[in-house]
Amino acid sequence: MRPRNPKGIRTPPPRRRRTPPQQGVDSREKRVMAFDFVLEMSEAPGGYSIEVSSPCGEDRTTAAIDAHELLFRLPSLQAAVLGSATRARGVGTELEAPARQVGDMLYDAVFQSSIKALYLSSRQKAQEHGQRLRMVLRVRSPELAALPWELLHDAKLGGYLCLHHPIIRYVEILEPVAPLAVEPPLRILGMVSLPGSLGALDAEAERASLTTALRPLIDEGMVRLEWVPGQTKQDLYAALFRDCHIFHFIGHGRFDADRRQGMIVFADEHGREDPLHAEALGHLISIAEPVPRLVVLNSCETGTSHAQDLFSSTAAELEYTVPAVVAMQFAVTDKAAVLFSRAFYQALAANRPVDEAVRTGRIALRADKDDSLECFTPVLYQRSGDARLFDLTSPRRSTPPQTVVEEFNQTQRETDHGRAFEQRGIPSTLLSPRQTTHPSSTTPSPAITPSPDINTGRWVVSLAIHPQGRLLATGARKLVRVWDVITGQPTWERQLGGWSTMVNAVAFSPDGEKLATGSTDNLARIWNMPTGSLSLELGHGHFVDAVDLDRTGSYLATGSADATACVWDLSTGSRVLSLRHPRAVKDVKFSPDGRLLLTASEDGKAYIWDTDTGRQKAEIMHRSFVLAVDFSLDGQKIATCSDDHTAQVTETKSWTPLFHVEHRSGLRAVAFSSDSSMIATGSQDGTVCVWRADTGESLFRLKHKRSVNALAFYPDDQFLASAGEDKVVRSTRLPEVGR
Repeated sequence: MRPRNPKGIRTPPPRRRRTPPQQGVDSREKRVMAFDFVLEMSEAPGGYSIEVSSPCGEDRTTAAIDAHELLFRLPSLQAAVLGSATRARGVGTELEAPARQVGDMLYDAVFQSSIKALYLSSRQKAQEHGQRLRMVLRVRSPELAALPWELLHDAKLGGYLCLHHPIIRYVEILEPVAPLAVEPPLRILGMVSLPGSLGALDAEAERASLTTALRPLIDEGMVRLEWVPGQTKQDLYAALFRDCHIFHFIGHGRFDADRRQGMIVFADEHGREDPLHAEALGHLISIAEPVPRLVVLNSCETGTSHAQDLFSSTAAELEYTVPAVVAMQFAVTDKAAVLFSRAFYQALAANRPVDEAVRTGRIALRADKDDSLECFTPVLYQRSGDARLFDLTSPRRSTPPQTVVEEFNQTQRETDHGRAFEQRGIPSTLLSPRQTTHPSSTTPSPAITPSPDINTGRWVVSLAIHPQGRLLATGARKLVRVWDVITGQPTWERQLGGWSTMVNAVAFSPDGEKLATGSTDNLARIWNMPTGSLSLELGHGHFVDAVDLDRTGSYLATGSADATACVWDLSTGSRVLSLRHPRAVKDVKFSPDGRLLLTASEDGKAYIWDTDTGRQKAEIMHRSFVLAVDFSLDGQKIATCSDDHTAQVTETKSWTPLFHVEHRSGLRAVAFSSDSSMIATGSQDGTVCVWRADTGESLFRLKHKRSVNALAFYPDDQFLASAGEDKVVRSTRLPEVGR
């Protein structure tokens, strides 16, 4: 990397700072970090452990929740929900009693004195800042996940909590997604599937009802609604090749108790029932390019979970494919489905986050019939801390829920349609006296035999080996940690961002003096290794997914979900290069001499750039997201890996592909050995493979229990470190044969 600013590239003012100011940090992420009341619930001796993280502090308690009794009440609760929508008002009030009882039981069990105090103070703090508190449920116990938490109720606090602020069921899945910039209209792909044996509902009437509900948005050019021209899985398959932002399904859902999984019921070519389980539905939806950001399931029981499986509901299973899913945990009447959809989509078109759009839909249902319980039927599942799925360039004005109800009822009368459907990062102390002083020499330490398994206790998102080989760094949710590879113990750790912050990337400088991190609080950080102190922070417009330091340790490359790769001069904190991509940048790597930068993008390509001029020199094609890249240390090859199940090795003189290797699932990581003779690949199915870098011959294979997200060779190439969702960093000795 030559230390001069490329011609024609604007250099912003220096951004060296200890405490990040407001600029450069997305204000929406600030809101997410600052005003989330996070309840983490898991099994514990004597009951259930309740851990709270909030704007006003943290707390922990043990709650005695009779989950089996509450689960036993669900059938009668289902009957009460449907009955309340169709009965006269007096009867509806009587039917509400079971719901209030369940809501009171859940609230009293969880919101004990200290936690209730945190909740009240957090609500007050959010109001003082002109914001709305969000309740985020991180439920790790299967039987608790099956309970209707949307019914949380306390009469002294104004009744049902979900009507006062959003309630999100957070699904612990990696790959948070940045808001998608959208020039209206929002493109909705609708589908109605009503096999003849499931009732008298008519598909044409269902289409007409949703079209009527969305007519104001369609007429304003805010929404474009297209329909799948049939009711079969094959019809959906063909339609998904059309570009859409949202998939909206109207029909029926069921729960398969034997397979403990939700399913959607399609029709076959003869009009008979043709169910599809949630996992297969996710695979089907994934063929769309790009994959929809949101799925709305207007079908009964699609939010129902099995008490033994956290991912058994259709909605939660789909989180592996899409960032957010709105589903129904009880059967829903036709009018409620349409009314909810109108209010929900009007809120999205006004640039509201999806959690607030769900709350708006609830209030519209409650305003239409204030003793109806159907407002508690929708459930929001989300895997990202940021609930803003779309960033509309020209949003419409927000419509109050009561106005939505009035407009909808007037339309029904006119058309005679009566049916349808961190806080900032808390500075932690170094874990002294175990802190290690890191020599500046990069000569690998001799005869290091790392611990075979280091149990980190958290999903490992990123991994890097110190140049001496004695230390490794891991990135996880909220934490960056450095470990002694021999003892398997951490030498220090730092806590970053809010509860949802992921440390997506870690990288050591070649001299071992610096550690770079990138995270979903939109910041890249540089840490001083000898002291463990923070020396520099650099901001992007959204998540920082990748970092790499050049051979001198003077320049940092970053890749971000804001679709840019940047190069920064660490002596001044200034950006000297900014490279725009079509989609999010998932990885960055300097060439050994610093003259080139290799980037991976979600547009299915890897790009090679001249770091002096900023010009693109070559591109490598894949069939899906490119998620990781690497340069060989001799500079003669690059490796790229993709969600298309393949990794490719390309020579750097003419950028000619040499060979590709294939896994049975999408690849998440790729790395060259120090002597450039091997490459390693890590897959979503937990498989790690080592290959010859000249021929692609398979040398070695090992298996993790879950997805492998990161891997790295030790400096002496005797061991390979791999880690992922099984929370273990595994260091495996490599065979000598075939190198």
